Amino acid sequence: MSDTRSGAVDELTDKQIALLCGSVFIIAACSLVYELLLSSLSTYLLGSSVVHYSLTIGLFLFFMGVGAWAAQSVVRDLVGAFVAIEIAVGVAGGISALLLFAVYAWTEYYYPAMLLVIAVIGILIGMELPLLTRILERHSGLRRGISMVLAWDYLGALAASLLFPFVLLPYLGHLLTAVAVGAVNLAIALLVAWSFRHQLGRWRQPVLYGSGVALLLLALVAVRANPIAEFLEHSLYQDPVVHSEQSLYQKIVVTRRGDDLRLYLDGNLQFSSVDEYRYHEVLTHLPATFAAGRSRVLIIGGGDGLAAREMLRYPDVEQLVIVDLDPAITGLAQQLPMLRELNDEALLDPRVQLVNEDAWAWLAEQGDLFDIVLIDLPDPESEAIARLYTVAFYQRVARRLARGGVMITQATSPWFARRAYWSIGTTLEEVFEHVKPVQVLVPSFGLWGFFMAANHDLTTPLHTPLQARFFNADTLQQVLSAQRDLPRLDARINRSQSLPVIDYYREGWEMLNLATPAISDSTE
Repeated sequence: MSDTRSGAVDELTDKQIALLCGSVFIIAACSLVYELLLSSLSTYLLGSSVVHYSLTIGLFLFFMGVGAWAAQSVVRDLVGAFVAIEIAVGVAGGISALLLFAVYAWTEYYYPAMLLVIAVIGILIGMELPLLTRILERHSGLRRGISMVLAWDYLGALAASLLFPFVLLPYLGHLLTAVAVGAVNLAIALLVAWSFRHQLGRWRQPVLYGSGVALLLLALVAVRANPIAEFLEHSLYQDPVVHSEQSLYQKIVVTRRGDDLRLYLDGNLQFSSVDEYRYHEVLTHLPATFAAGRSRVLIIGGGDGLAAREMLRYPDVEQLVIVDLDPAITGLAQQLPMLRELNDEALLDPRVQLVNEDAWAWLAEQGDLFDIVLIDLPDPESEAIARLYTVAFYQRVARRLARGGVMITQATSPWFARRAYWSIGTTLEEVFEHVKPVQVLVPSFGLWGFFMAANHDLTTPLHTPLQARFFNADTLQQVLSAQRDLPRLDARINRSQSLPVIDYYREGWEMLNLATPAISDSTE
């Protein structure tokens, strides 16, 4: 029999050893999933992916250390203590996403709640592995016990790093992923409890009742997950949500109130149908006025089809290639009736070719030259996006420009993110002979900026400006006119090795984000 006072257990059977090693593997996977889940949820709600991933993982590791230290206080009933802790992890982890989502939607205390959730889960997880090591030590000795635990722990982390981005988040979303992983923790608790049922002693009855209550709670959350998610999302947005999905790359939400259709990616506003024409007309018709030709056009980003809509107004456009990473966005632009109406079914035009690939890699391939390149990407708030604002990226763009070609890129707000704006312009000047700052008022975003670049003079238009809803000969001169109260700032060149534009961008928007209680609005 076991010596419950010392914490020792009977000699382990081969099945029990296999179960414990498998438990380490699954516990490690669950642990990393919780870290990634809370990091991605915080990024979705608040932006700044690097900050939230670093903060979440750092806090998790700290509190896991606290838990590992606290585990030494468990001196008896090791198996029972492990099972109880596993049940607690299942409950805390299973409702973590729901709790944080609700706190963000209804209060201003997201960060204290996030810290509390990470502390609870981290301490509990930190206690698990020391307890398992001590249980395995009984059979295999300390050295081999630690080696077995660490080996399975690392393998579990690898499995989680693959499952979370490619399976769990895209197919289950944040709430159901948390519930599913919590249920896995409970399953491990029950399996271990059954295998060691004769050694649980005083833990047997609490484990039985605790598991039942925990399973009931997670089942309730799972059954109501979709309605709860919809309810909370409606709390995050000012207008009714008409479409919501989690793609492999981002959370996609479409809202509508009257004639105002809005698209959000990871909580960031991409456009409002009330005034998006101002943004997209400048993005497209300005370079079309200065380019020598218009037969071949490349759009990087722009999967919503709104830039394509404007470019297809030119009868001399023979081919328009759209390179957008996320097929969910281009699919939505083709299938959602209200979005198809807004983009005039541009993505169904036979002249349009869709490419769902990473623009960085796609541009590196040998390919055709283009008369016009439009870069309609998210703001440079993360490393993944900021690299598409570097000298190296613009060099790839330049290699794809035909003689007399023109490129233009959105460049965030010259008002709120002024130094980031000029960093993009300074970076372009490293690649192109002529670079022009462009600014337009878009009411949904305020003053917004672009940069147009080419290797030929951009002073005199080569074509008569198209007469559009906003864009014409008069507004052409207006958007190219410098704002007297926003003179140029010195800013470092954005290179792949340093990416200063990220810091500039965050510094510029920090005060606005702090003052905005709902989801922050940043553009494509």
